[in-house]
Amino acid sequence: MSSNTDILETINYILENIDFTRNVVESAYSVRKSLVDLTLNDQITELEFYKVSSVLTPQSRSPMWEKYFKEKHGFRSVHKDENKGDFEKNGTYYEYKASGYNRDKSVNIVQIRLWQNCDYIVQSLSDEEVVTFVLTHDEMEKETKLLNASIAHGTKTVSSASEHIELRMTLYRDTNDWKRWVENYKKTYP
Repeated sequence: MSSNTDILETINYILENIDFTRNVVESAYSVRKSLVDLTLNDQITELEFYKVSSVLTPQSRSPMWEKYFKEKHGFRSVHKDENKGDFEKNGTYYEYKASGYNRDKSVNIVQIRLWQNCDYIVQSLSDEEVVTFVLTHDEMEKETKLLNASIAHGTKTVSSASEHIELRMTLYRDTNDWKRWVENYKKTYP
């Protein structure tokens, strides 16, 4: 637990650097519409893309991460009314989830919709690497039990796949669960 002295030092550091921090965030927002194209055209690296976009709000960066992944790997967008995830390739439907830049090395997987007939692509993003996992629908359902998924917008643990209840779960890097995911679901795309 932090002492009051540590907390006050942190607050002073924030105040001393607030203008610089604001400038960095404003700069990232000013280039956000170009980031996907610059990365797809190899003008910046994939890790640079994720690092720059990491300072944006999750509401800004998540659609950008999804768009980049979809375009890079040739997926087709799926309309939400189809209720089959985010995109499709070769007749298989996928729900895309990305999580990154959490200080506790967590991969937060939210809004898992087990009623949808689709598989799952989950990305863990950090300054060091991008790890992509691909799970079938059945594997994701199994993992929601193993990782004690709860209702996405509540705290109750779910014991069975109920109709139209969005779930959330957290996978932590450097744990036995992480090792299991790497062994069973990690995929490298060409």
